[in-house]
Amino acid sequence: MAQFDVIVIGCGAVGSAALLHLAKAGKRVLGIDRFQPPHKFGSTHGETRITRAAIGEGVDYTPLAQRSHVLWRELERETGARLFEQCGCLFIPSQDGGEVHGVSSAQFFANIETAARLHGVDGETLSSEQLRAAFPAFATAANDRAFLDREGGYLMVEDCVRAELAVAARHGAELVTGRRVAAFRRAAGALVVTLDDGATASADTLIVTTGPWITELIAPLRRRVNVTRQVLYWFDVLSHPERFGPDAPVFIWDVTGRDRAASDIYGFPWLGSPDNGVKIANEVLTGETDPDDVAREVTPDEIAATYETYVRPFVPDLGPRCLRSEVCLYTNAPGGRFIIDRDPGDADVIYASACSGHGFKHSPAVGEALAAMARGETPRVDLSGFTLDRLAAADPA
Repeated sequence: MAQFDVIVIGCGAVGSAALLHLAKAGKRVLGIDRFQPPHKFGSTHGETRITRAAIGEGVDYTPLAQRSHVLWRELERETGARLFEQCGCLFIPSQDGGEVHGVSSAQFFANIETAARLHGVDGETLSSEQLRAAFPAFATAANDRAFLDREGGYLMVEDCVRAELAVAARHGAELVTGRRVAAFRRAAGALVVTLDDGATASADTLIVTTGPWITELIAPLRRRVNVTRQVLYWFDVLSHPERFGPDAPVFIWDVTGRDRAASDIYGFPWLGSPDNGVKIANEVLTGETDPDDVAREVTPDEIAATYETYVRPFVPDLGPRCLRSEVCLYTNAPGGRFIIDRDPGDADVIYASACSGHGFKHSPAVGEALAAMARGETPRVDLSGFTLDRLAAADPA
């Protein structure tokens, strides 16, 4: 039976970062993933993810985001890969009582402004007139306002994971893919992991970052998280392609209550050429799904309904032709919070989930923190607000 200092189960966004930092610290570390990361079956695919520094989900997330930006740049220098495009992030709140990632739209906007002030984020609040003049791609209303986070932008999601795993391997990390962890147990002072093919490995510490499959191994989360299906679309550019070019910001716009819209939408500049379309999506946080049985097909009716409800009324330069679509998964906790903690049954089992649809941007800092915890050190960024007890206190059900 192979022995390691730490085994990381699940090597997506957070797991690959933890693997990298443990390997760099000289630990003998094994990563295990049921697929071949980066892959398209979980939450870490679809070309890009938004990053931002003034975090509306809570001011306590901003130190994670800022540390992650430093780590992304370090990884770029180390690998030569293009990972982080700092084009800015525009947030437009709802005027009709919507919410984003479990936070009311009004509070989300207030949190952004507070985080920017407290943590020195480069950004500004835009009036309706400024918003319309600077960003004519969006069919905003007369009373809309926005916040432009100039430290935000987008991350090349698969390339990020690929780069982290490559650096981890360069520093001695081992990786087993295409294998599922069936169980783990405490035996003879070590934590023994059993794979689905019967193979075993042991370690002093386990880190579990399996995203939508987290409840298979971490029992306390089984009544605390749910998995939802999300669809990403790339719509054709009908007019004014320059409005979505490389200098355009990513955006999050809570359009709840306008026409038939019931959520926020978010989108990106086109990559490479306007002929590749503009990636845009709305967030659906209802209708729990099974990560092993999720509908991967995106139907023509689904595309048409999304365009008519969430694209045409708000981003009229985009046309109804969908050039591409992808299905991904959110693992959600009440209030959209992260959960980062030690298993109450064994303090040497550390886990991180749920990311609640906004975790990728923070993953380098979370992975670095998990690696510090596994080494018995204090993480650089305070994680005390993300324990399971904090979640239970906020949501006793």
